[in-house]
Amino acid sequence: MMNSQNMKTRERGFSAIEMLISVALISLVLGVAFAGMRDMQARNFAEGSRVDTLQETRDFIDQVVRDVHVAGYPSSRVLGQAVGTIGSCTGNVAIACGIIQFGPLQVTYEGDLDGTGVIRQIYLNLVPGAGGTCPCTLQRGVVTKTIPATNVTYFTEANGVLNSGNGASASTYGVALGGSGSYIAYTTADVFTAYQSDGTQFAGTCGIPTPDAFACSNIRSLQITANVAPSFMDPATKIFPVFSITSKARLNNNSF
Repeated sequence: MMNSQNMKTRERGFSAIEMLISVALISLVLGVAFAGMRDMQARNFAEGSRVDTLQETRDFIDQVVRDVHVAGYPSSRVLGQAVGTIGSCTGNVAIACGIIQFGPLQVTYEGDLDGTGVIRQIYLNLVPGAGGTCPCTLQRGVVTKTIPATNVTYFTEANGVLNSGNGASASTYGVALGGSGSYIAYTTADVFTAYQSDGTQFAGTCGIPTPDAFACSNIRSLQITANVAPSFMDPATKIFPVFSITSKARLNNNSF
């Protein structure tokens, strides 16, 4: 009889209450584990987006600096051709005019980018995002100089740009970002700023909408500024981190 009772006791197993407690404990442990994995994944997305955005913007600005160093070469002055005459740089595909359009959101310049003697026109533009607001996209397009000019295809970009200054400490496109942060302070900076030979800032615009190398001939240096935010916000603060990158380059050989 004792053996029979012991066998019945061993065969009884878990009670319903014990099973519910076990399931609740396992669910709690799994919930904590999944929450940790979700937070880690969100953090990885945020960090990866931050690194990609910074690298993309840095590469874009470095490319612009390299372009500017060869803008306006060879100069019409070296070749003895005067501005405003037939055969000046504007009408000659063999001569780079330097900067032919300038504004706080748009720049066009000419240069021999690869040292082959082929003159190319480089177009830089800030394009608003969906809804006509920033984050915006900086675009760079390059075409061989032709007369008349050919259509431009933009194939180099930097995304997440917040600033769209209009030259008067105001934003052209504004900004629309989610989360709990405020980004207005980053929007008013000009993307492009030009400086004359004496170091003073070039006022206004030149060559817009019609390219005009002579009107832009006083520009000696070009500065590009990008306040950029990654695609993913910080999962803890619910704020998009903003990074400011600025570079200034002097035209190696102005055309006039």
